[in-house]
Amino acid sequence: MADKIRILIVDDLPETRENVRKLLQFESDVEVIAQAGNGEQAIEMAKKHVPDVILMDINMPGIDGIGACQRITQAVPVSQIIIMSVQSESDYLRRAMLAGARDFLTKPMSGEELITAIRRVYNSRPKVSPIAPQSFTGPQTPGTVAAAPQIRQGKVIAVYSPKGGIGCTTIATNLAVALAQQDKETLIIDGSLQFGDVAVMLNMRPTTSIVDLIERVSDLDPDLVSSVVLKHKSGAKALLAPTRPEMAELVTTEHIEPLISRLRLMYEYIIIDTASALTPITLAWLDTADKVCLIANQGLPSLTNASRYFDLAGQLGYEMGKVLLVINEANPKRGISIKDVSDTLKRPVFITIPTDGPTVEMAIDQGVPIVIGNLQRRPSGVALTEMAEKVIDLFKVVAPKEEAKDDKKRSGLSRLFGR
Repeated sequence: MADKIRILIVDDLPETRENVRKLLQFESDVEVIAQAGNGEQAIEMAKKHVPDVILMDINMPGIDGIGACQRITQAVPVSQIIIMSVQSESDYLRRAMLAGARDFLTKPMSGEELITAIRRVYNSRPKVSPIAPQSFTGPQTPGTVAAAPQIRQGKVIAVYSPKGGIGCTTIATNLAVALAQQDKETLIIDGSLQFGDVAVMLNMRPTTSIVDLIERVSDLDPDLVSSVVLKHKSGAKALLAPTRPEMAELVTTEHIEPLISRLRLMYEYIIIDTASALTPITLAWLDTADKVCLIANQGLPSLTNASRYFDLAGQLGYEMGKVLLVINEANPKRGISIKDVSDTLKRPVFITIPTDGPTVEMAIDQGVPIVIGNLQRRPSGVALTEMAEKVIDLFKVVAPKEEAKDDKKRSGLSRLFGR
């Protein structure tokens, strides 16, 4: 029989502790090993018993749940903490997560909610490892001095459209999968933090998210990252959006640049699926990218928005070649031709992806990328595979750009508005 999940229950009300215990008593994979009535006892019992999961009430006399959570996270980092509270406001959630909690439950909760949360945080617990980020060195022979390590600097491509419903997530996920099929170590990040769809598109069950990395964003190592990202059957990895919209607040613009800088050391290609709204977070994703794939179609509203974005990119100080124009759902029968699009926007079209509604709908409904299996032979599958090949060729011939000394340190909004 597999080891049981060892639980510590912390609440200042004995009847509440008993109710929680009763909710768990019939679960064969769970064992309540101890109970505590306040924060001080919780800290001592955590050190003594080293439980797998701690169910912690947020409001207690003396050291409250937040304070106890902070101290236990430092003293017993292997114990995963779930905060329980009758208050469901986002401020409580933010405080709990910043203190080191892995989940947040609103009381009263059902037995199913409780055990699901316990199993989720237990199964997704990150590994703590002192291993430094990967560096790559050439072969060495005895008696020779090792050359300076060659540090991998992965390429970052953000996929963006000013208008929703254009197909950004479809393109981003298929680009990541197609790159992985070219034996490229590829990570896709769901940058639409509130309502991301990458998990749906790849038929993944979210158990971890970007929130699990931000607390250690300055010292990420490959073991920690690998315990948080999910692996798709194609070989692509996915760093998913938070499972609950309100948890998106925990990721700030200050996290984005250091997160991407560390992940560049571990992956050859990083694809970021961004939200349409130009929030500070979206601008931070776009700023950190080497290339931005701007997705548009042949419709006049889409092209108008694309034109506005190109103007904005100029105001943000992006170099001319940073933004790549991608025309999705291309149809030769549309009144505005692809040549007209290029001439009007005064930009070359990087690639066109033909309209292929039935294939796209089937892929979305089944959670199967277009670029694998039988769908790969469909027109959209061929185009998306070609897009991945063009991205690889693009970075083969383009030297790394010299970053601006001042603008790199300023956020997109501050550069845009001069503040």
